[in-house]
Amino acid sequence: MEKLKENLKSLKDMGLVKVDEDFLPPRARPKVIQVVNLNIEREELFRTIEKLEKSAPKQSCLLKFLIDHNSKFTMTELSKKSDISLSTIRSLREKGYIILKDVEIRRNPLTGNRNFGEHNFTLTQEQQKAFNSISQAINLRKHEVFLLHGITGSGKTEVYLQSISRALELERQAIMLVPEISLTPQTIERFYSRFGDKIALLHSKLSEGERYDEWRRLRDGKASIAIGTRSALFAPLPSVGLIVIDEEHETSYKQESMPPYHAREVSIKRAELNNAVLILGSATPSVEIFYRARQNKISLFSLPFRVEKRNLPSVEVVNMSEELKEGNKTIFSYSLQRSLWECLEKNEKILLFLNRRGHSSFVLCRDCGFVVKCQFCAVSLNYHSDRGTLSCHYCNNQIKLPSFCPNCKSRRIKYFGVGTQKVEMEVNKFFPQARTIRMDSDTTVKKGSHRALLDRFLKEDKTILIGTQMIAKGLDFPEVTLVGIITADTAINLPDFRAGERTFQILTQVSGRAGRGDVPGRVILQTYAPEHPSILAARNHDYKSFYEKEIIERKELSYPPFETIIRVLFTGKDERTVRMTGEELAGSLKDMFTSARGMVLGPCEAPIGKIRENYRWHFILKGEDISYLRNSLRDALNKISINSAVRMSIDVDPLGMM
Repeated sequence: MEKLKENLKSLKDMGLVKVDEDFLPPRARPKVIQVVNLNIEREELFRTIEKLEKSAPKQSCLLKFLIDHNSKFTMTELSKKSDISLSTIRSLREKGYIILKDVEIRRNPLTGNRNFGEHNFTLTQEQQKAFNSISQAINLRKHEVFLLHGITGSGKTEVYLQSISRALELERQAIMLVPEISLTPQTIERFYSRFGDKIALLHSKLSEGERYDEWRRLRDGKASIAIGTRSALFAPLPSVGLIVIDEEHETSYKQESMPPYHAREVSIKRAELNNAVLILGSATPSVEIFYRARQNKISLFSLPFRVEKRNLPSVEVVNMSEELKEGNKTIFSYSLQRSLWECLEKNEKILLFLNRRGHSSFVLCRDCGFVVKCQFCAVSLNYHSDRGTLSCHYCNNQIKLPSFCPNCKSRRIKYFGVGTQKVEMEVNKFFPQARTIRMDSDTTVKKGSHRALLDRFLKEDKTILIGTQMIAKGLDFPEVTLVGIITADTAINLPDFRAGERTFQILTQVSGRAGRGDVPGRVILQTYAPEHPSILAARNHDYKSFYEKEIIERKELSYPPFETIIRVLFTGKDERTVRMTGEELAGSLKDMFTSARGMVLGPCEAPIGKIRENYRWHFILKGEDISYLRNSLRDALNKISINSAVRMSIDVDPLGMM
């Protein structure tokens, strides 16, 4: 395809061909059904009923049924509802007493959300202060960005809801972004209870027809609130007055594929173009956004207390190295085991968090040390016990679990690392009285699975919800009193300057799921690095101390928000060609840069050196002046020719370096 594009461009440049571009029509179409309608005037209708009572009593009954029921039925539905045969219905149609009309029906993803009628709650003093300023900006049609920094359970959502109500009162529209599809069931329920059919959903788990219908409802003014993941930002709303980004720190707001963009930065621009207000909400704001707030570039409001004066959960940090010394070789510390027993005895609900799906992280031969890796990617395969397979989490390549080592033929194969499947198995082994629900990307493939799993968790007794990051934020279950973090160390040592920040954020967010009801919550945090600054800050729910240490390190090392980073990634089937292309462009930039204005780090092999049979090399540009970096990169690209076998992607302020 790339070669074809290149050839077409050459032919076009020579004036030999003309290339016309056009949009393809949408694959989805309105859903139309044929419904039965009466086709005679009312006076004649009654005479007809009377006439048919003797000659065709069933036809007479059917006409009476249609008078009594104003609903629109298909012929099949009418037959079932009226208990009259299809042949009778056809006879009436042949006589011209009824006709079939085409009617468009909505493919409604909100089916089942029927709690409409919830009213505004009374705001706390801190909520009211934030709402007053937001409301004033909406009233004035003033573009302003607000950071709503509220601890978990402090009532950020209520501020969002009342702010959206204000925008609607002024006949403007609103966009509400959430980072995970898993958050939408609870979010939808709250928003539907307040706004009813004014909301429309936009996310990837909708069918193509549902998404098409929701998009048209927004375009045609039948809905005025778009709710969804980052793509909902592009909803066809002509007069947006408010955009809300919940959990603004989440990396899922960044699109890594081409074209890469961050929904937060695009939201700032869309709000500016619409003279709209943007609310960024989080208990753990990204360092860059909090820095902007500290520099008075955006307005900061804090919600430092939980609603109804509930306390934050207590966090106990357990050193798993000490557990091993005491002879505990299970994945549950003694403290977590005791807490699980106590909560199950009291019929309280429990969350167990581990940000890794599958059974085990890798399979290793204990004789020769061989690790089974993906043949298409430079990563180890994960063991999935339910399928009995080894699976690659990057390309989805799957192979059967080998019974002996492919390298030395030894049968001494062992699983290492822990995933959510392993946690579920261990819970069932040690706590047979408990009901377990696992929520990860393996169990939420089917449409509606997020909601079904959360409904089960809500309704069933003695329930333990085991999951990855999709259970770590946004979910509000007052019955949850215990959160167990199986290992807090999965992201701490990644080769990424944001590793500490992400660790603090995920630990604080998942801890915040506990103690949202009348019973105080507690968190057991298991780690092999109990003195790590991110662990200590999360234990104390102390964002500000984490931020103060992190911002000093960022400044010393010239990382964002003090300097801009641009990642240039090269991928291709031939490793030598990929490497040489990266080296050529990086060398050109190094010749152009002065040490004061820019720096080139690399090129080198990416931490994950191969994905889907494509080798990966990258380098990093750093500098204070983003315009200088961009212009320099553009000039360097004009000086060299990128091999057509190599794909290059440029990502400004990347959130991932892997």
